[in-house]
Amino acid sequence: MDRHAIVIGAGLAGSSAAERLAARGWRISLVERAAAPGAGASGNLAGVLRPLPSLDDNRLARLTRAAFEYALAHLQALTAAGLPLRWGQTGVLHLARDERHAASQQRVVAEQAPAAGYLRWVAREAASELAGWPVAGGGWWFAGGGWVDPASLCRANLARHGAAVMPHYGLAVERVEYAAGCWRCFASSGEIIAAAPILVLANAGDARRFAATSHLPLRTARGQVSHLPATAGSAPGVVVCRLGYVTPAIDGLRCAGATFAVDDDEAGLRGADHADNLARLEFILPGYSRHIDAAELGGRVGFRPLSPDRLPMIGAVADAAAFAAGSAAATLADLRRVPGLFLVNGFGARGIVWSALAGELLACLIERRTPPLAADLVAAVDPGRFLLRRQRQHRHSGVGQRQGGGGPLACGNG
Repeated sequence: MDRHAIVIGAGLAGSSAAERLAARGWRISLVERAAAPGAGASGNLAGVLRPLPSLDDNRLARLTRAAFEYALAHLQALTAAGLPLRWGQTGVLHLARDERHAASQQRVVAEQAPAAGYLRWVAREAASELAGWPVAGGGWWFAGGGWVDPASLCRANLARHGAAVMPHYGLAVERVEYAAGCWRCFASSGEIIAAAPILVLANAGDARRFAATSHLPLRTARGQVSHLPATAGSAPGVVVCRLGYVTPAIDGLRCAGATFAVDDDEAGLRGADHADNLARLEFILPGYSRHIDAAELGGRVGFRPLSPDRLPMIGAVADAAAFAAGSAAATLADLRRVPGLFLVNGFGARGIVWSALAGELLACLIERRTPPLAADLVAAVDPGRFLLRRQRQHRHSGVGQRQGGGGPLACGNG
């Protein structure tokens, strides 16, 4: 096969996929409708880098732990290479919501015994000292966590193997077509933007416009972040979370937020959402927002793609048409896949922690190499999971339907 792939989308998902494939010697045609990378949901001033432990160490917890560790190594490698990445490993203080949550946080630390450099519990006095502000209780302290400028991460990803990446900025893909082992992307003018045997859709909710991926239950969530004026060295000097988050000062601003409204397409800033973010900030750092006027705040709105189970979608796209027309598929391995079509999407609010590992997993799946995750986690993020769930729901509801057959993914040369 010609080691050439088209990646649609130059946000965290697309830039990470391009970087990992380029590292393996692939040529990448990167297509982005904006004028620069990281212009969509990946364009916020800063986002939070931290894992998400749970008492039962469920799939989400395991995935975010693996992704957090991979992301740290990736960020450090980009920094060591002198690439244009902006981030601060300040640590992340995740305060307990209430006494019950505090008890749960303490049990996680006691039962799972994580390394102190990864996670430890701190009581209220120590938490207040870390935050530089009196807080209501204790919480988790992730010493290795911090904040990342996501657009700078996109740029650094694409610059790392720059000669292998051919960008097409300012071009929207109107339609895609597969024929004779080759994917072609067309502009609205009918002009072919790029052609390659592999197509990776990393274009958030826009991926559903294409027939092969229209069955995916991708939705978007509107997130508004508020920008607060901040002087260098002012508190907090770490990221602090508690049903919201607040960052240290970055370029004279700190980020506070964020709202999360599913299927809300209002692009403009809203005063009510600034007020909500200030209420979150008050819950995090009592008294902090007392003299801040919501009407005077700036901010940014982004639209995050998410899936119903809040896990990302990474891997080969299942052939929904064949699934609907054929015999029942019992497992993911039975699903027929659309030749050469892959997805890296549905990150929700966790793009910073998930994206680097997602790119590595995608590259391994494309090259059919051993994935960097346990098999059950690879299955948990497989885009085909939604077709199998739909089949089970039809069975449980008594609806008869002929469903799709199996066969290995096949892709011809382009």
